[in-house]
Amino acid sequence: MKLGIKAHRLCQKSLQYYCRGNCKKLLNDYKGAIADFTKAIKYNPNFAEAYFRRADIKTILDDNESAALDYVKAIELNPELEEAFNDGKLKVDEKKSRNGELTFIKAG
Repeated sequence: MKLGIKAHRLCQKSLQYYCRGNCKKLLNDYKGAIADFTKAIKYNPNFAEAYFRRADIKTILDDNESAALDYVKAIELNPELEEAFNDGKLKVDEKKSRNGELTFIKAG
């Protein structure tokens, strides 16, 4: 029983940070939003939407390589996010570039 309560509390904390991150994004507090999405992921490492939202913020801040990694992780955790991703700002080419990094192009 205690394990279930602990898991529930971790899930609640993760959702709280996720909601705070979304609010901070609306207030253009991008660094604060990234910090909150990171905490949401800390409490629930399988929280695909938190990776996805954090990646969105990273693209705003031109941290595109890190954003690409978050997008790939989000889609890995929840393949249904791929459609939202394809409608978004970046398209990730999962093939490696010459220096071994993920490459991407800005979508129109």
